[in-house]
Amino acid sequence: MYNRKIKLIRALLGHERMSSAELMDKLDISQRTLRNEVKEINEILRQENVGIYSSNTGGYYLKAEEKQNVQKVLDRMIRKSKNVILPETPDERFLFGFTTLFLEKRPISIQRTAEKLFVSKTAMLQTKKEIQDACRWYHGLTIEVSSKGSRITGPEKILRHALAEIMNYYTYGAILMERVITFLFGSEKYEDYIALYKALPAILQQYGYRLIDKAIEGFALDIFVSLMRREKGFELEEDAGDYETWPCVEEICRFLEKKEYDIPKQERSYMAECLRAKRILYTQGKTYEVPEEYTEITKEFLEIVDRKYHTDYRNNEELFTRLSVHIGKMIERIEQGYFETNPTLENVLEYYEREVRMAEELNQILQEKYQFIANVHEICYVAIYLKAYDFQRLKAVILCDIGESFADNMARQITDYCGEKIHILEKMSLAEYRLDPVPVDLVISGSRVYGVEFPKKTKIIYVDYLLKEENLKAIQEYLMKEGTDYDKDDCN
Repeated sequence: MYNRKIKLIRALLGHERMSSAELMDKLDISQRTLRNEVKEINEILRQENVGIYSSNTGGYYLKAEEKQNVQKVLDRMIRKSKNVILPETPDERFLFGFTTLFLEKRPISIQRTAEKLFVSKTAMLQTKKEIQDACRWYHGLTIEVSSKGSRITGPEKILRHALAEIMNYYTYGAILMERVITFLFGSEKYEDYIALYKALPAILQQYGYRLIDKAIEGFALDIFVSLMRREKGFELEEDAGDYETWPCVEEICRFLEKKEYDIPKQERSYMAECLRAKRILYTQGKTYEVPEEYTEITKEFLEIVDRKYHTDYRNNEELFTRLSVHIGKMIERIEQGYFETNPTLENVLEYYEREVRMAEELNQILQEKYQFIANVHEICYVAIYLKAYDFQRLKAVILCDIGESFADNMARQITDYCGEKIHILEKMSLAEYRLDPVPVDLVISGSRVYGVEFPKKTKIIYVDYLLKEENLKAIQEYLMKEGTDYDKDDCN
Protein backbone atom coordinates (compact mmCIF):
# COMPACT_ATOMS: atom_id res chain seq x y z
CA MET A 1 0.00 0.00 0.00
CA TYR A 2 1.04 3.61 -0.56
CA ASN A 3 1.20 4.44 3.17
CA ARG A 4 3.37 1.37 3.67
CA LYS A 5 5.95 2.75 1.27
CA ILE A 6 6.12 5.96 3.29
CA LYS A 7 6.63 4.00 6.53
CA LEU A 8 9.37 1.86 4.95
CA ILE A 9 11.34 4.88 3.68
CA ARG A 10 10.95 6.64 7.04
CA ALA A 11 12.27 3.58 8.84
CA LEU A 12 15.38 3.39 6.64
CA LEU A 13 16.04 7.13 6.95
CA GLY A 14 16.11 6.71 10.71
CA HIS A 15 18.55 3.80 10.76
CA GLU A 16 21.91 3.01 9.21
CA ARG A 17 20.70 -0.46 8.32
CA MET A 18 17.65 -2.64 9.02
CA SER A 19 17.34 -6.38 8.65
CA SER A 20 14.54 -7.97 6.66
CA ALA A 21 13.11 -9.38 9.89
CA GLU A 22 13.00 -5.92 11.50
CA LEU A 23 11.24 -4.37 8.52
CA MET A 24 8.81 -7.27 8.19
CA ASP A 25 7.91 -6.95 11.87
CA LYS A 26 7.55 -3.16 11.71
CA LEU A 27 5.33 -3.22 8.62
CA ASP A 28 3.57 -6.52 9.44
CA ILE A 29 4.26 -8.00 6.00
CA SER A 30 5.85 -11.13 4.53
CA GLN A 31 9.34 -11.31 3.07
CA ARG A 32 7.95 -11.56 -0.44
CA THR A 33 5.81 -8.44 0.06
CA LEU A 34 8.83 -6.62 1.49
CA ARG A 35 10.89 -7.42 -1.60
CA ASN A 36 8.07 -6.19 -3.87
CA GLU A 37 7.70 -2.97 -1.86
CA VAL A 38 11.45 -2.26 -2.07
CA LYS A 39 11.38 -2.92 -5.81
CA GLU A 40 8.46 -0.52 -6.37
CA ILE A 41 9.99 2.16 -4.11
CA ASN A 42 13.24 1.96 -6.06
CA GLU A 43 11.38 2.71 -9.28
CA ILE A 44 10.02 5.88 -7.63
CA LEU A 45 13.42 6.84 -6.11
CA ARG A 46 15.12 6.36 -9.47
CA GLN A 47 13.64 9.71 -10.53
CA GLU A 48 16.22 11.29 -8.17
CA ASN A 49 18.98 8.80 -9.08
CA VAL A 50 18.88 7.28 -5.60
CA GLY A 51 17.65 3.99 -4.18
CA ILE A 52 17.40 1.40 -1.41
CA TYR A 53 20.32 -1.01 -1.28
CA SER A 54 20.65 -4.51 0.14
CA SER A 55 23.81 -5.89 1.79
CA ASN A 56 25.44 -9.27 1.33
CA THR A 57 24.77 -10.09 4.98
CA GLY A 58 21.07 -9.31 4.61
CA GLY A 59 18.99 -6.25 5.32
CA TYR A 60 18.49 -2.90 3.62
CA TYR A 61 20.06 0.57 3.87
CA LEU A 62 20.28 4.01 2.27
CA LYS A 63 23.59 5.56 1.31
CA ALA A 64 24.41 8.47 3.58
CA GLU A 65 25.14 10.82 0.65
CA GLU A 66 21.73 10.01 -0.90
CA LYS A 67 19.54 10.45 2.16
CA GLN A 68 18.88 14.14 1.47
CA ASN A 69 17.41 13.34 -1.97
CA VAL A 70 15.48 10.39 -0.56
CA GLN A 71 14.00 12.78 2.01
CA LYS A 72 12.86 15.05 -0.85
CA VAL A 73 11.04 12.16 -2.50
CA LEU A 74 9.50 11.19 0.84
CA ASP A 75 8.29 14.75 1.47
CA ARG A 76 6.70 14.79 -1.98
CA MET A 77 4.99 11.47 -1.30
CA ILE A 78 3.63 12.71 2.04
CA ARG A 79 2.30 15.94 0.49
CA LYS A 80 0.61 13.97 -2.25
CA SER A 81 -0.88 11.49 0.22
CA LYS A 82 -2.49 14.37 2.15
CA ASN A 83 -3.90 16.19 -0.87
CA VAL A 84 -4.84 13.36 -3.22
CA ILE A 85 -6.54 10.00 -2.83
CA LEU A 86 -4.32 7.30 -4.34
CA PRO A 87 -4.79 3.56 -4.98
CA GLU A 88 -3.51 1.33 -2.20
CA THR A 89 -4.19 -2.20 -3.49
CA PRO A 90 -3.86 -3.96 -6.88
CA ASP A 91 -7.67 -3.88 -7.29
CA GLU A 92 -7.72 -0.14 -6.61
CA ARG A 93 -4.80 0.37 -8.98
CA PHE A 94 -6.81 -1.36 -11.72
CA LEU A 95 -9.93 0.69 -10.97
CA PHE A 96 -8.11 4.02 -10.75
CA GLY A 97 -5.94 3.26 -13.78
CA PHE A 98 -8.83 2.09 -15.94
CA THR A 99 -11.07 5.02 -15.12
CA THR A 100 -8.19 7.46 -15.66
CA LEU A 101 -7.68 6.18 -19.21
CA PHE A 102 -11.36 6.76 -19.98
CA LEU A 103 -10.95 10.47 -19.32
CA GLU A 104 -7.79 11.09 -21.38
CA LYS A 105 -8.29 12.75 -24.77
CA ARG A 106 -4.71 12.14 -25.86
CA PRO A 107 -2.50 9.06 -25.42
CA ILE A 108 -0.86 8.85 -22.01
CA SER A 109 2.39 6.99 -21.38
CA ILE A 110 2.87 4.23 -18.81
CA GLN A 111 5.40 6.44 -17.01
CA ARG A 112 2.98 9.38 -16.85
CA THR A 113 0.14 7.13 -15.62
CA ALA A 114 2.40 5.59 -12.99
CA GLU A 115 3.36 9.06 -11.76
CA LYS A 116 -0.29 10.13 -11.69
CA LEU A 117 -1.22 7.12 -9.56
CA PHE A 118 2.08 7.28 -7.69
CA VAL A 119 2.89 3.62 -8.36
CA SER A 120 5.87 1.94 -9.99
CA LYS A 121 6.16 1.53 -13.74
CA THR A 122 6.32 -2.26 -13.28
CA ALA A 123 3.04 -2.24 -11.34
CA MET A 124 1.44 -0.04 -13.99
CA LEU A 125 2.53 -2.38 -16.80
CA GLN A 126 0.74 -5.24 -15.01
CA THR A 127 -2.34 -3.05 -14.55
CA LYS A 128 -2.29 -2.20 -18.27
CA LYS A 129 -2.56 -5.92 -19.12
CA GLU A 130 -5.59 -6.22 -16.82
CA ILE A 131 -7.17 -3.17 -18.48
CA GLN A 132 -6.63 -4.65 -21.95
CA ASP A 133 -8.35 -7.87 -20.82
CA ALA A 134 -11.30 -5.94 -19.38
CA CYS A 135 -11.76 -3.92 -22.60
CA ARG A 136 -12.34 -7.13 -24.56
CA TRP A 137 -15.71 -7.54 -22.82
CA TYR A 138 -17.02 -4.38 -24.49
CA HIS A 139 -17.53 -4.61 -28.24
CA GLY A 140 -16.40 -1.41 -29.88
CA LEU A 141 -13.83 -0.46 -27.22
CA THR A 142 -10.14 -0.64 -28.10
CA ILE A 143 -6.90 0.45 -26.48
CA GLU A 144 -4.89 2.38 -29.05
CA VAL A 145 -1.15 2.07 -28.43
CA SER A 146 1.40 4.37 -30.05
CA SER A 147 4.84 5.80 -29.33
CA LYS A 148 3.08 8.53 -27.31
CA GLY A 149 1.26 6.07 -25.05
CA SER A 150 -2.19 4.49 -24.77
CA ARG A 151 -5.80 5.63 -24.78
CA ILE A 152 -9.21 3.95 -24.84
CA THR A 153 -11.31 4.69 -27.92
CA GLY A 154 -14.78 3.77 -29.12
CA PRO A 155 -18.31 5.20 -29.58
CA GLU A 156 -19.11 7.74 -26.89
CA LYS A 157 -22.17 5.85 -25.62
CA ILE A 158 -20.19 2.64 -25.15
CA LEU A 159 -17.39 4.54 -23.41
CA ARG A 160 -19.91 6.01 -20.98
CA HIS A 161 -21.68 2.70 -20.35
CA ALA A 162 -18.39 0.86 -19.81
CA LEU A 163 -17.01 3.47 -17.40
CA ALA A 164 -20.22 3.55 -15.35
CA GLU A 165 -20.46 -0.27 -15.25
CA ILE A 166 -16.82 -0.67 -14.20
CA MET A 167 -17.24 1.90 -11.42
CA ASN A 168 -20.46 0.23 -10.32
CA TYR A 169 -19.03 -3.28 -10.23
CA TYR A 170 -15.51 -2.71 -8.91
CA THR A 171 -16.23 -0.26 -6.09
CA TYR A 172 -17.79 -2.83 -3.69
CA GLY A 173 -19.28 -0.12 -1.49
CA ALA A 174 -19.60 3.55 -0.60
CA ILE A 175 -16.06 4.10 0.72
CA LEU A 176 -14.30 3.03 -2.47
CA MET A 177 -16.88 4.86 -4.59
CA GLU A 178 -16.03 8.05 -2.70
CA ARG A 179 -12.31 7.43 -3.19
CA VAL A 180 -12.46 6.86 -6.94
CA ILE A 181 -14.88 9.72 -7.70
CA THR A 182 -12.85 12.12 -5.54
CA PHE A 183 -9.63 10.95 -7.22
CA LEU A 184 -11.10 11.50 -10.71
CA PHE A 185 -13.23 14.62 -10.25
CA GLY A 186 -12.67 16.13 -6.80
CA SER A 187 -14.64 16.20 -3.55
CA GLU A 188 -17.24 18.76 -4.73
CA LYS A 189 -18.26 16.50 -7.62
CA TYR A 190 -18.54 13.59 -5.23
CA GLU A 191 -21.03 15.64 -3.21
CA ASP A 192 -23.04 16.17 -6.41
CA TYR A 193 -22.99 12.44 -7.11
CA ILE A 194 -24.12 11.55 -3.58
CA ALA A 195 -26.96 14.11 -3.76
CA LEU A 196 -28.15 12.58 -7.05
CA TYR A 197 -27.84 9.03 -5.71
CA LYS A 198 -29.91 9.89 -2.62
CA ALA A 199 -32.57 11.73 -4.65
CA LEU A 200 -33.06 9.03 -7.30
CA PRO A 201 -35.10 6.45 -5.30
CA ALA A 202 -37.85 8.94 -4.49
CA ILE A 203 -37.98 10.25 -8.07
CA LEU A 204 -38.08 6.72 -9.50
CA GLN A 205 -40.79 5.68 -7.05
CA GLN A 206 -42.82 8.78 -7.91
CA TYR A 207 -42.97 7.63 -11.54
CA GLY A 208 -43.52 3.94 -10.84
CA TYR A 209 -40.01 2.54 -11.32
CA ARG A 210 -38.83 -0.19 -8.92
CA LEU A 211 -35.17 -0.81 -9.67
CA ILE A 212 -32.88 -3.21 -7.82
CA ASP A 213 -30.29 -1.47 -5.62
CA LYS A 214 -27.40 -2.08 -8.00
CA ALA A 215 -29.49 -0.68 -10.86
CA ILE A 216 -30.22 2.52 -8.91
CA GLU A 217 -26.50 2.96 -8.30
CA GLY A 218 -25.80 2.09 -11.93
CA PHE A 219 -28.33 4.64 -13.19
CA ALA A 220 -26.87 7.31 -10.91
CA LEU A 221 -23.42 6.54 -12.35
CA ASP A 222 -24.76 6.58 -15.94
CA ILE A 223 -26.00 10.11 -15.34
CA PHE A 224 -22.98 11.29 -13.36
CA VAL A 225 -20.41 9.87 -15.81
CA SER A 226 -22.27 11.59 -18.65
CA LEU A 227 -22.15 14.93 -16.85
CA MET A 228 -18.44 14.56 -16.12
CA ARG A 229 -17.46 13.46 -19.64
CA ARG A 230 -19.45 16.32 -21.12
CA GLU A 231 -17.63 18.77 -18.85
CA LYS A 232 -14.35 17.37 -20.18
CA GLY A 233 -15.43 17.96 -23.78
CA PHE A 234 -16.69 14.49 -24.75
CA GLU A 235 -19.98 14.82 -26.65
CA LEU A 236 -22.49 12.18 -27.70
CA GLU A 237 -22.73 11.31 -31.37
CA GLU A 238 -25.56 13.09 -33.16
CA ASP A 239 -28.82 11.15 -33.18
CA ALA A 240 -31.22 11.78 -36.02
CA GLY A 241 -34.23 10.67 -33.95
CA ASP A 242 -36.43 13.04 -31.94
CA TYR A 243 -36.26 12.93 -28.16
CA GLU A 244 -39.37 11.39 -26.63
CA THR A 245 -40.09 13.14 -23.34
CA TRP A 246 -39.89 10.86 -20.30
CA PRO A 247 -41.49 12.47 -17.21
CA CYS A 248 -39.10 10.65 -14.87
CA VAL A 249 -36.05 11.82 -16.82
CA GLU A 250 -37.40 15.38 -16.92
CA GLU A 251 -37.77 15.34 -13.12
CA ILE A 252 -34.16 14.17 -12.76
CA CYS A 253 -33.02 16.94 -15.10
CA ARG A 254 -34.88 19.55 -13.03
CA PHE A 255 -32.98 18.30 -9.98
CA LEU A 256 -29.65 18.57 -11.83
CA GLU A 257 -30.45 22.00 -13.25
CA LYS A 258 -30.76 23.30 -9.68
CA LYS A 259 -27.11 22.31 -9.33
CA GLU A 260 -26.34 24.32 -12.47
CA TYR A 261 -25.90 21.40 -14.87
CA ASP A 262 -27.10 21.96 -18.42
CA ILE A 263 -28.85 18.90 -19.89
CA PRO A 264 -29.50 19.13 -23.67
CA LYS A 265 -32.00 16.87 -25.45
CA GLN A 266 -29.28 14.50 -26.61
CA GLU A 267 -28.29 13.83 -23.00
CA ARG A 268 -31.91 13.39 -21.90
CA SER A 269 -32.44 10.82 -24.63
CA TYR A 270 -29.35 8.95 -23.43
CA MET A 271 -30.67 8.94 -19.84
CA ALA A 272 -33.96 7.44 -21.07
CA GLU A 273 -32.03 4.70 -22.91
CA CYS A 274 -30.13 3.89 -19.72
CA LEU A 275 -33.32 3.74 -17.64
CA ARG A 276 -35.05 1.42 -20.10
CA ALA A 277 -32.25 -1.14 -19.77
CA LYS A 278 -32.13 -1.30 -15.95
CA ARG A 279 -33.20 -4.44 -14.11
CA ILE A 280 -36.30 -4.08 -11.94
CA LEU A 281 -38.09 -5.47 -8.91
CA TYR A 282 -41.38 -7.07 -9.98
CA THR A 283 -44.67 -6.04 -8.38
CA GLN A 284 -47.13 -8.81 -7.53
CA GLY A 285 -50.25 -8.47 -9.68
CA LYS A 286 -48.88 -5.73 -11.94
CA THR A 287 -49.40 -6.10 -15.68
CA TYR A 288 -46.20 -5.42 -17.60
CA GLU A 289 -46.45 -4.12 -21.14
CA VAL A 290 -43.70 -5.94 -23.01
CA PRO A 291 -43.18 -5.33 -26.74
CA GLU A 292 -44.35 -8.30 -28.81
CA GLU A 293 -40.84 -8.61 -30.24
CA TYR A 294 -39.50 -9.62 -26.82
CA THR A 295 -42.41 -11.88 -25.83
CA GLU A 296 -42.00 -13.81 -29.10
CA ILE A 297 -38.29 -14.30 -28.40
CA THR A 298 -39.05 -15.50 -24.86
CA LYS A 299 -41.78 -17.83 -26.11
CA GLU A 300 -39.49 -19.39 -28.72
CA PHE A 301 -36.66 -19.71 -26.19
CA LEU A 302 -38.77 -21.44 -23.53
CA GLU A 303 -40.35 -23.78 -26.09
CA ILE A 304 -36.85 -24.85 -27.23
CA VAL A 305 -35.79 -25.45 -23.61
CA ASP A 306 -38.98 -27.41 -22.81
CA ARG A 307 -38.53 -29.57 -25.89
CA LYS A 308 -34.84 -30.34 -25.30
CA TYR A 309 -34.86 -30.65 -21.50
CA HIS A 310 -38.41 -31.98 -20.88
CA THR A 311 -39.36 -29.02 -18.70
CA ASP A 312 -42.61 -27.05 -18.55
CA TYR A 313 -41.37 -23.47 -18.31
CA ARG A 314 -43.55 -22.08 -21.11
CA ASN A 315 -46.75 -22.77 -19.20
CA ASN A 316 -45.59 -20.79 -16.19
CA GLU A 317 -47.10 -17.38 -16.90
CA GLU A 318 -45.22 -15.61 -14.11
CA LEU A 319 -41.88 -16.85 -15.42
CA PHE A 320 -42.87 -16.02 -18.98
CA THR A 321 -43.78 -12.43 -18.08
CA ARG A 322 -40.77 -11.75 -15.89
CA LEU A 323 -38.32 -13.35 -18.30
CA SER A 324 -39.84 -11.38 -21.20
CA VAL A 325 -39.20 -8.17 -19.26
CA HIS A 326 -35.66 -9.27 -18.39
CA ILE A 327 -34.76 -10.39 -21.92
CA GLY A 328 -36.11 -7.15 -23.37
CA LYS A 329 -33.92 -5.11 -21.05
CA MET A 330 -30.95 -7.37 -21.74
CA ILE A 331 -31.34 -6.83 -25.49
CA GLU A 332 -31.51 -3.06 -24.88
CA ARG A 333 -28.21 -3.27 -22.97
CA ILE A 334 -26.46 -5.30 -25.66
CA GLU A 335 -27.74 -2.97 -28.41
CA GLN A 336 -26.40 -0.02 -26.42
CA GLY A 337 -23.01 -1.75 -26.35
CA TYR A 338 -22.62 -2.99 -22.79
CA PHE A 339 -23.70 -5.71 -20.37
CA GLU A 340 -24.48 -6.09 -16.69
CA THR A 341 -21.68 -7.72 -14.71
CA ASN A 342 -22.84 -10.76 -12.76
CA PRO A 343 -21.12 -10.92 -9.34
CA THR A 344 -22.27 -14.54 -8.84
CA LEU A 345 -20.84 -15.71 -12.18
CA GLU A 346 -18.44 -18.37 -10.88
CA ASN A 347 -20.98 -19.89 -8.48
CA VAL A 348 -23.71 -20.03 -11.14
CA LEU A 349 -21.35 -21.76 -13.59
CA GLU A 350 -20.35 -24.26 -10.91
CA TYR A 351 -23.69 -25.07 -9.30
CA TYR A 352 -26.29 -24.38 -12.03
CA GLU A 353 -24.56 -26.05 -14.97
CA ARG A 354 -27.79 -27.48 -16.40
CA GLU A 355 -29.61 -24.15 -16.26
CA VAL A 356 -26.64 -22.39 -17.89
CA ARG A 357 -26.82 -24.85 -20.81
CA MET A 358 -30.53 -24.13 -21.07
CA ALA A 359 -29.96 -20.38 -21.04
CA GLU A 360 -27.36 -20.66 -23.80
CA GLU A 361 -30.15 -21.75 -26.16
CA LEU A 362 -31.19 -18.09 -26.19
CA ASN A 363 -28.04 -17.11 -28.06
CA GLN A 364 -29.07 -19.00 -31.19
CA ILE A 365 -32.23 -16.88 -31.38
CA LEU A 366 -30.34 -13.64 -30.70
CA GLN A 367 -27.75 -14.48 -33.35
CA GLU A 368 -30.40 -15.14 -35.99
CA LYS A 369 -32.50 -12.09 -35.15
CA TYR A 370 -29.92 -9.45 -34.14
CA GLN A 371 -26.53 -10.86 -35.19
CA PHE A 372 -25.19 -10.68 -31.64
CA ILE A 373 -25.14 -12.94 -28.60
CA ALA A 374 -25.32 -12.42 -24.85
CA ASN A 375 -22.06 -12.96 -22.98
CA VAL A 376 -21.67 -15.36 -20.07
CA HIS A 377 -22.55 -12.70 -17.46
CA GLU A 378 -25.98 -12.07 -19.03
CA ILE A 379 -26.56 -15.76 -19.76
CA CYS A 380 -26.05 -16.57 -16.07
CA TYR A 381 -28.77 -14.07 -15.10
CA VAL A 382 -31.19 -15.96 -17.38
CA ALA A 383 -30.01 -19.26 -15.84
CA ILE A 384 -30.96 -17.99 -12.38
CA TYR A 385 -34.53 -17.34 -13.58
CA LEU A 386 -34.74 -20.91 -14.86
CA LYS A 387 -33.37 -22.28 -11.59
CA ALA A 388 -35.78 -20.17 -9.53
CA TYR A 389 -38.81 -21.55 -11.40
CA ASP A 390 -37.55 -25.12 -11.67
CA PHE A 391 -39.10 -25.75 -8.28
CA GLN A 392 -41.86 -23.20 -8.00
CA ARG A 393 -43.76 -22.93 -4.73
CA LEU A 394 -47.46 -22.17 -5.07
CA LYS A 395 -48.52 -18.93 -3.43
CA ALA A 396 -51.36 -18.83 -0.92
CA VAL A 397 -53.44 -16.46 1.19
CA ILE A 398 -55.17 -17.48 4.43
CA LEU A 399 -58.42 -15.67 5.22
CA CYS A 400 -58.81 -15.09 8.96
CA ASP A 401 -62.38 -14.05 9.81
CA ILE A 402 -62.37 -15.05 13.50
CA GLY A 403 -58.86 -13.98 14.52
CA GLU A 404 -55.26 -13.83 13.34
CA SER A 405 -54.17 -16.41 15.92
CA PHE A 406 -56.23 -19.03 14.06
CA ALA A 407 -54.56 -17.99 10.79
CA ASP A 408 -51.11 -18.16 12.43
CA ASN A 409 -51.88 -21.69 13.64
CA MET A 410 -53.10 -22.68 10.15
CA ALA A 411 -49.94 -21.28 8.54
CA ARG A 412 -47.71 -23.21 10.95
CA GLN A 413 -49.51 -26.52 10.37
CA ILE A 414 -49.65 -26.09 6.58
CA THR A 415 -45.94 -25.22 6.40
CA ASP A 416 -45.00 -28.16 8.62
CA TYR A 417 -47.14 -30.58 6.57
CA CYS A 418 -46.49 -29.34 3.03
CA GLY A 419 -42.94 -28.01 3.34
CA GLU A 420 -41.49 -25.85 0.58
CA LYS A 421 -44.25 -26.55 -1.92
CA ILE A 422 -46.30 -23.65 -0.55
CA HIS A 423 -45.51 -20.01 0.18
CA ILE A 424 -48.08 -18.23 2.35
CA LEU A 425 -47.96 -14.61 1.23
CA GLU A 426 -50.60 -13.01 3.44
CA LYS A 427 -53.10 -13.49 6.23
CA MET A 428 -56.07 -11.27 5.41
CA SER A 429 -59.65 -10.58 6.41
CA LEU A 430 -62.34 -11.30 3.81
CA ALA A 431 -63.09 -7.57 3.73
CA GLU A 432 -59.46 -6.84 2.81
CA TYR A 433 -59.43 -9.54 0.15
CA ARG A 434 -62.57 -8.13 -1.47
CA LEU A 435 -60.81 -4.77 -1.80
CA ASP A 436 -57.58 -6.30 -3.09
CA PRO A 437 -57.90 -9.86 -4.48
CA VAL A 438 -54.21 -10.76 -4.40
CA PRO A 439 -53.39 -12.94 -7.45
CA VAL A 440 -52.30 -16.17 -5.74
CA ASP A 441 -52.62 -19.84 -6.60
CA LEU A 442 -54.60 -20.78 -3.52
CA VAL A 443 -56.97 -19.16 -1.01
CA ILE A 444 -57.47 -21.10 2.23
CA SER A 445 -60.51 -20.23 4.34
CA GLY A 446 -62.38 -21.62 7.34
CA SER A 447 -65.67 -20.05 6.28
CA ARG A 448 -67.63 -19.63 3.06
CA VAL A 449 -66.19 -16.94 0.80
CA TYR A 450 -68.68 -14.82 -1.16
CA GLY A 451 -68.81 -11.51 -2.96
CA VAL A 452 -65.32 -11.91 -4.41
CA GLU A 453 -64.23 -11.81 -8.05
CA PHE A 454 -61.37 -14.32 -7.96
CA PRO A 455 -58.40 -13.91 -10.29
CA LYS A 456 -58.56 -16.54 -13.03
CA LYS A 457 -55.81 -18.81 -11.69
CA THR A 458 -56.87 -18.65 -8.01
CA LYS A 459 -58.41 -21.75 -6.41
CA ILE A 460 -60.09 -21.93 -3.00
CA ILE A 461 -59.94 -24.70 -0.40
CA TYR A 462 -62.29 -24.68 2.59
CA VAL A 463 -60.88 -26.10 5.81
CA ASP A 464 -61.72 -26.56 9.46
CA TYR A 465 -60.40 -23.70 11.63
CA LEU A 466 -58.16 -26.14 13.50
CA LEU A 467 -57.14 -27.98 10.32
CA LYS A 468 -58.11 -31.63 10.35
CA GLU A 469 -55.93 -34.31 8.77
CA GLU A 470 -58.17 -34.47 5.69
CA ASN A 471 -57.82 -30.70 5.23
CA LEU A 472 -54.03 -30.93 5.16
CA LYS A 473 -54.18 -33.87 2.76
CA ALA A 474 -56.50 -31.92 0.44
CA ILE A 475 -54.05 -29.01 0.38
CA GLN A 476 -51.10 -31.33 -0.22
CA GLU A 477 -52.97 -33.15 -3.00
CA TYR A 478 -53.63 -29.84 -4.70
CA LEU A 479 -49.97 -28.86 -4.38
CA MET A 480 -48.85 -32.19 -5.86
CA LYS A 481 -51.03 -31.59 -8.89
CA GLU A 482 -49.51 -28.05 -9.13
CA GLY A 483 -52.41 -26.27 -10.67
CA THR A 484 -54.61 -29.10 -11.99
CA ASP A 485 -58.07 -27.59 -12.33
CA TYR A 486 -60.24 -28.04 -9.27
CA ASP A 487 -63.87 -27.16 -9.06
CA LYS A 488 -64.17 -24.67 -6.19
CA ASP A 489 -67.22 -26.49 -4.85
CA ASP A 490 -65.26 -29.78 -4.65
CA CYS A 491 -62.56 -28.30 -2.40
CA ASN A 492 -64.45 -28.40 0.87
